[in-house]
Amino acid sequence: MARKPQLNTMLRAARLKKGLTLQQLADAIGVTGAAIAHWEAGKNRPREAHLAAACKALKISVRNARELAGL
Repeated sequence: MARKPQLNTMLRAARLKKGLTLQQLADAIGVTGAAIAHWEAGKNRPREAHLAAACKALKISVRNARELAGL
């Protein structure tokens, strides 16, 4: 059975695919680089507004990200 992707791995993969650093994504959505690092490590989940902004910046589905985040 295939393992369901996690929000943190989806965000990291999308960021790397776009060629963005943690800080570049953070600057684009108005958070700190540490916040992005914590999301990608699975330590914290982004607020809904930040998740939507990250999805827009990364050009990924907000709906899928919200489902993975349990929102």
